[in-house]
Parts: sequence; structure tokens; C-alpha cells
Amino acid sequence: MIKAVLFQLHWFFGITAGIVLGVVGLTGGMLSFEDEIISALNPGIITVAPLPSPLLTPDALLAKIRAAEPDRAVTMLVLRAEPDRAARVLIAPPPGTQGRGEVRYANPYDGALLPPPRGQETMRFIMQIHRWLAAGEVGKQIVGASTAILIFFALSGLYLRWPRNALSLKRWFTLDLSKRGRSLFWELHSVIGTWVLPFYLLAALTGLTWSYEWYRMGFYDVLGAPRPTARGTPPAAPPGQQAQQGTRPNGEGGERGGNRGQTGTGGGNRATADLATLWPVFLKESGGYEQVILRLPQGGSGSTQSFQYLPLHAPHDRASNTLVLDAAGKVREHKRYADLPLGQKLAGSIFPLHSGSFFGLPGTILMMVASLLMPLFTVTGWLLYLDRRRKKQAIARQSDVLDAPHSPVAAALSADVAAPVLVAFASQSGTAERLAWQSAGALKAAGLPVEVKALGALGPDALTATRRALFVVSTFGEGEAPDAARAFARRTMAGTAALGQLDYGVLALGERSYDRFCGFGRDLDAWLRTHGATPLFDRVEVDGEDPSALRHWQAQLGAISGATTQPDWVPPAYGRWRLTMRQLLNAGSQGLPSFHLALEPMDAADLAWIPGDIAEIGPHNAPAAVEAFLSATGHTGQTQVATDTGIRSLRDVLAERLLPAPAEVAGRTPDDLARTLPPLPHREYSIASIPEDGRLELLVRQTRTDTGFGLGSGWLTSHAPKGGEIALRVRRNSAFHPPAGDQPLILIGNGTGLAGLRAHLKARIRAGHDRNWLIFGERNAAHDFYFRDEIAGWTASGGLEQLDLAFSRDGGTRYVQDVLAAGADSLKDWVANGAAIYVCGSLAGMAPAVHDVLVRTLGADLLEQMAEDGRYRRDVY
Repeated sequence: MIKAVLFQLHWFFGITAGIVLGVVGLTGGMLSFEDEIISALNPGIITVAPLPSPLLTPDALLAKIRAAEPDRAVTMLVLRAEPDRAARVLIAPPPGTQGRGEVRYANPYDGALLPPPRGQETMRFIMQIHRWLAAGEVGKQIVGASTAILIFFALSGLYLRWPRNALSLKRWFTLDLSKRGRSLFWELHSVIGTWVLPFYLLAALTGLTWSYEWYRMGFYDVLGAPRPTARGTPPAAPPGQQAQQGTRPNGEGGERGGNRGQTGTGGGNRATADLATLWPVFLKESGGYEQVILRLPQGGSGSTQSFQYLPLHAPHDRASNTLVLDAAGKVREHKRYADLPLGQKLAGSIFPLHSGSFFGLPGTILMMVASLLMPLFTVTGWLLYLDRRRKKQAIARQSDVLDAPHSPVAAALSADVAAPVLVAFASQSGTAERLAWQSAGALKAAGLPVEVKALGALGPDALTATRRALFVVSTFGEGEAPDAARAFARRTMAGTAALGQLDYGVLALGERSYDRFCGFGRDLDAWLRTHGATPLFDRVEVDGEDPSALRHWQAQLGAISGATTQPDWVPPAYGRWRLTMRQLLNAGSQGLPSFHLALEPMDAADLAWIPGDIAEIGPHNAPAAVEAFLSATGHTGQTQVATDTGIRSLRDVLAERLLPAPAEVAGRTPDDLARTLPPLPHREYSIASIPEDGRLELLVRQTRTDTGFGLGSGWLTSHAPKGGEIALRVRRNSAFHPPAGDQPLILIGNGTGLAGLRAHLKARIRAGHDRNWLIFGERNAAHDFYFRDEIAGWTASGGLEQLDLAFSRDGGTRYVQDVLAAGADSLKDWVANGAAIYVCGSLAGMAPAVHDVLVRTLGADLLEQMAEDGRYRRDVY
């Protein structure tokens, strides 16, 4: 029984986590000799030609570097004892700029700064895949779970193949390549698995320390080592970075040991002691070194200097010592790796254990080979699984023949009813997704099985396996597919598919103000027809959220399900909110007035949304417009009329309805007007706050028309009384929800588009995620820099790592797309480090221009992939 359960779990995890482990193993093998590869790629940069002259002392080398970069501070210096190795230097960013500094290499003979090395970004990306599949916190959790499963694989695999003659080394370790088919797959899977089992257990047991904090702390406790006080490991750091081992600077790479050793204690904000005096003392006390790291404190008065060094003949590249000297050259502290208890040595050597370098060069080579073999188990495991599946299906087919009903038609109908209806959506703002789930709910309520999927997740094979499908798709821009479905349009719809078995319906969402109304829905419909699919009914096109078109779609759903008596869909009821603040933000601006609004719910339960969600406002007509209509029609505002919500005054009802020309309703009674006039359309605004603020905040620019203010902006910024009631509901906008975890985030917006970006920033900074880059543009810095003080505070506190501004009427860099183009190198670095890109603002001008810059800088293929992965999101209007 136990063996059967273990077998089922082993193959189940194998066809799921096995793929992740294959990727992790392959990338881990590629990183085994990362330092040597980077060095080999960069002769003259990481390695230099030895000269007969002596190497510069640290103080002389620093003087040369500071002369070359007089306006920037040197914060760290890494020296190697080999005469052909360049010194590595960490230079702080220029004053007044954001960033973590720049890693450069310097010639140790003359102090000349060398060009940046090649290959680091590639290795960094491989590292991101290895550590978290280059997918942020979600990827980290997947890798962590898969690593834990690797331990299960090793132990359960050992149990499952335990031979009767367990003492026979031949049975355990001999590989017979003469076998064929399934027998060969099993031989490769089981015997080679036994060879590499110790390496996988070691890699997994140490690798989990970077996935789970509780495991890492337990690891230290078991080894009897003191717990580190802070994690201290940045996302781009290599495997093995530990809490007490400092952080790897952005842009560093290439040398063994790098910045991977222990952080010295002579830091803080104190100036570096005299290196010319202390260097001879260090040489005497250390007895020689392979590598030494000097962290150079900034500001204040001199006190101590730490030397973190790898001694001669160190057992591995993390076996570093730390010497701390005071300004007079007196030894304050000298921590030696060799003096540590075994448990602390192991705790401080997690990365060497993980990579195999703890056991020297042979250990590194063996661990690399074991890592590169990981995909073998994924492939052979899948082949074994498919072989078992084919055999089970053959048995099932034989059983079906024996148990077949007398009527093959009845059997076919039964199978058809059992097949789920696929409801696929392609959504830009969340409307199509909501209608898809609403459609699925209607079908499910009628007793039909339903499956809901994003269109971007489907391929030709999924469609050819489907009998009935409903497509709810929006159109973005001038007839384009939504961001998340662009890959489907580019790949699947550009190819062919045999869809003769498919019956389908299309609900196309769009706006008639665009030239290609419902363009993507029409293209999808045409593609389905061309490839043999049969429409269940004519395409239903919706202008905005036209209720009559949606009722027509609902009728078609009733025809499919047989449930023709379902009630009409109605918009969700608005909540009751109170307008508590209205502040003009851009007095004196050349543009239209922009207001910062705050609303508080009358029901505290309504304080629930996610950054990126939308506030839908139920606007009212201007009081003057209502009075003019009443006067022109001869009605009295106090007249009581019957409505769905009870008896109300005609004035209050008309405030919420579309008002036609008075001549069009001449002679109609007040009750008739209340019954027939359609309600005003809602207006949508990006939410600029988070629930923890205790209120919902908006940033609204007033719009003007020939007859006065715009409907929604006029109501919120002018007509609604302070303290008055506002009809509002929050609409989910999953296409602009925040990325998972703490991956870097680039936020780009203009004008009142800052509202949606502000909510993301507030949530991330509150959560401690500080790798944020904001690019914002408006007209004049003096008048149109919304939330200036708040943004300045985030920048000063480190919550906003980089800020770039573009004010078009102030001269210089005019627009956000220009700022983005000028920062192309930084953009590439951020994206290579897993950053997501969020754009919020105007569809006319800004969004297409930003998109063009992104395509030119990152490439269309990468941008498409980022959109598919949810790393490129837009909320534009």
C-alpha cells in the first residue's frame, strides 16, 4: 500500500515539478563555472597583463580612481593577490541621482578604469531563472516547492527501486544500455538517479535556505550557528548569498568569491582610516591573502577599517576571515574561519555546499554534471508516464466496447452533454473577463458544465479538442487584440487549425467612436469561420456596455442552455459614499483644472480593492440643467413619482437620467418620464489610494464641452456638494493588478494617469518593496507636479529608487517617452532583473509612443512575452 501511494505521488510530482527541476538543474549546471566563464570572456578587463612593476597599494589605487571619478564616492574595493587580476571597485551614483552604484574594474598597476565586462547580464538572467524562474515571488515559491519535492523524489525513488539484494553494488550502480523502449527509460531514470542522489539531496537541503526563511533559520539552529539578524540578499544575488555575507552590488559579476564573504564591522557612516598606514598591518596580521574586500565608510570621522579576506590555501571561496583595525593600526577584532566550530563553518558555507565547491574542484565538477543531468529525469519520467497512459487508454477502449449502449447515437449525445462549454475571454480593462464569468455562471445555473479560460492561454490543440465555445473579447485601440491576447492573435490566428467540430459564439466588445469598431472580435469570428467552425448565432457586438446588446447575448445563452426564463442582467448596485475632500492641485496651470478627491464609504466593508482596480461613479446632471429641463417641460421638481427604489421627487430622478431635448418629451407625464428615461452612463476613474488609507481617493481632470462640464468630472469636481453622497462601486481590473512578490516595478504615466500608479506605489512601499522606478510627465513642474511632496518623501526614504520627470512646457526632455528612450540602458537592466512595466494614462499620444520606445529598446518578441506573462500591463484611456 505504501509503495503504491509513493509511486502515484512520485509520478504525479514528476510530471509537474519535474519540468521546473529540469530547468533549475540545467541553469545550475551552466552557473557552476560562472566566474571562470566571465573571466575568459573578458581578457584585459577582469584579467590584465602582468607587469614587472609592483601592484599599487590600496591607498594609491584609490587615489587614481578618485582622480578619474572626482565627483563620485568609492564605497568598496576588492583586490586579488594574483598579478593578472584586475581590482573591482564599487562607485556610488552621482549626487542627486538614484541607484545602487556602478561596479567597475581597475588596472591594479596604474589605476586606470577598464570597460564594463561582457556576459554579466546573460549570467544574471540565467541566475534569475535558476532561483525563481525569472518570475518574481511566484517563481520563487514554485522553485522552493519543487526543491522540496526533489528531496521526496530522491528518498521515494530510493525506496521504490530498493533491490532485494540491497548489498549488491552491481544492482545499484550498473547501467545496461543494451535495453530498449520502456526498459531503457527505466534504466536511465533509476540507475543514473542513484548515481546523482547524494548531490541532489545536498543541493536541495541547502537550496531551500533561499526559498523559505523558516527553513533557513532552522538550518542555522540545527548547526548551532547564530541566526543572522537580516536576510540581506538582493534578488539578483548569486546562490549562496547569506545574511551575514553582505549584498552583491548591482552590476557585479565574474570573480570567484566576489562580494560573497562576510560583511566587515567597520561600516556605518564613518570615514575610512588611513589605508597607507593600515595596509602593512593587514599584510602582517593576515600572513597573505588570495582576495581582500575593503568597504570604505562614507562621511563622519575616522574610526576603524575592516579587511575581509580569503587567506592563502583557503579550503573554499567562502572561507573568509575578517580583520578590523582602528585608526592607529591596533587590532580590534580578527575572526578566522578556521577557528569556527564545525556547525558554524557549515552554516557559513551554504553556497559552497550547494555548488559542490566545498569539496574543491572535483566537487564542483561532479555537482555540475549532476545538475546538467536533471532534465534527463524529466524526459524519461514523462516517457514512462506516457507509456503507462497509452496502455491504460487501450484497456479502457476495450472496456468501452464491452460496455457500449445499444444506441450509439444516445452515447454520442451523452458524451456531448458531458463535454464542458469553453468560455474564453480576452480583456484589457476587466469588462470582458467579468462578462465571461457572468456568462459561465448563467450556463452553470442551467446545469451545463463550463470551463473558463483566458484566450491567451489557448492554442490550436485546445480549440480542436473543444466541441462548444463562447468567446467574450474586447478590442483595444484601433481594432487590436488586448495585450494578454496579442500572442494568440499573432501566433494562433496567423496559422491554420482544423475546427470543423467546433460550434461557437462571439460577444465582441468595443466603442463606436473608433474606426474599427469591435475589430478584434470581428477578426476572431472571421478566423473561426474560415477554419471550419460553425457559429451558433450571429456575432453580438456591444458598444460600451449597451444593455440591449447584453440582453441579446443573454437570450442566446438561454437558447444554448434551454433556460429561457433567466432574469435580465443588471449592473451591480452602487454603494453609498460621501465626498469628504476636493482639492485643486494645479492652480495656475495651462491645462484644465485637476482635483484630488477623497470619498469615504458609509459601509466600512466597501473599503476593499486591489491597486489597479477602477472606481465606477454614478454621476448626476448639473442642478442647473435639471432646473432648465423642468422649466422647459412645465413640470415641478417636487412632484412625487414611482421608481424601482420607491417614491422619489421628479427632480432627484431627473438628476440621474439622460435628459433628451424638451421637445422630444412634450406632453409626457412625470411618471412616464421616470419610467422611460434611461439612467446616466457611469464614469470610470483609476483609484489613487489603498484601503489602508481609510478612504478612496481619485485624481480627476475637469473636462469641458460645448454645453459646460463633462458628465462625470463636472459632477465630482463642481456640482456634487462637499459632504454630499456619491454613488460608487469598485470594479475589479485584474489586467492592471500588481505583480506577485517584490519583483522590480517600472511605472510610466502622464497627467491624471498618475492616480493608478500612485496606488501601486503606496501598496508596494507599505509592503517594503522599494525597487520602484517612476516616470511621470505633465505640462509645468511649478503647477502640474501632482503629489510632489509625497513623491519627494518616497524618494528620500528609498521607497522610490528612481524618479524621472518630463514637463513638456518647461523645455528640456519633453515627454515620458523621451525620458524612457534616454534611459534605455537602465530599462534593459531593470527588465533583465525581472522588472514589470505598468503604463497608465492617455491612449492618444502617450501610450502608443511609450509602446514604440519599449519595442525599439526591448524588442517586439520580448515585449510580447512580457505581456503574456503579465509583466507588461497598461491601463490607458
